[in-house]
Amino acid sequence: MSRLPHALLAAVLACSAVTANATPTTYNIVSKISRVNFSLLHQGFIDLIGTVRMTPGRFVFDADDWSRSSIQVSMPIASIDLGDAKWNNQVRGDDSWAKLFMGPRQISFRSTRLEKIDGMQGKLYGDLTLAGVTKPVVLDLRFNKLGLNQVSEKPSVGFSARTTIKRSDYGLDAYLDLVGDEMTIQVQIEGTEGVDGDARSSINALGVKGKS
Repeated sequence: MSRLPHALLAAVLACSAVTANATPTTYNIVSKISRVNFSLLHQGFIDLIGTVRMTPGRFVFDADDWSRSSIQVSMPIASIDLGDAKWNNQVRGDDSWAKLFMGPRQISFRSTRLEKIDGMQGKLYGDLTLAGVTKPVVLDLRFNKLGLNQVSEKPSVGFSARTTIKRSDYGLDAYLDLVGDEMTIQVQIEGTEGVDGDARSSINALGVKGKS
């Protein structure tokens, strides 16, 4: 048999494989370990650092065409954690922070587009809703890895992202003379194909009681 049919068949199979790989994939957020960290300058001495957890959710990522990717994620206000149980309850009992802790119970982000810059770097554009106020934000994003998770044995993907906002833009202007207005936000998010078996919808910060 001529080698030409074999070559044509191989070319067709290769094209089919590329097409299959280019399909956008839906991933479940691994909420147990995915985090949002934030930091604020404390009287010029140090950066105050806190974390917010993500509720179970999904996002879509296309490794071949980033523009076909999207994400929508929520973070419970009750999960805001400053690393100390006493302090967590202290700020929640301070009326100056009522706009944050007594307002909407979720922080949310919805992407509008993902732009690949070069290699593993990109820009994630979207709308951030905080304390009931929605503003556009842009995050510098790094695509870390796409592959098999050696523990779960499931196809997984991971990203890191970073941006800076002014909390006063969202009506959070308490103690601006003591605590910085600029808030640096860092995101670590891992997604997996299939069910996130450790997902929990109720996530409270250290020492905080009540519903999230």
